[in-house]
Amino acid sequence: MPTTKKRFNITLDHDTEQRVNLLAKHKNQPKSAIIASLTREALELQEDIVLAELAEERMRNHDGRWLSHEEVWGK
Repeated sequence: MPTTKKRFNITLDHDTEQRVNLLAKHKNQPKSAIIASLTREALELQEDIVLAELAEERMRNHDGRWLSHEEVWGK
């Protein structure tokens, strides 16, 4: 039965390969599941970094009036 998930070929250095192997053995999961999970986590972290930079830029360039918590969300 064919999979609907996209497959990728990647090359890992020896140290990274060993760490993935140990983690897969420790969690009793396939290496592909470990790599997929780590990739999702890394993408989320990168997204957080970009959004934080955007927020900081908006804070630096803000020239309007700040709203209080109560003004935005009410009581």
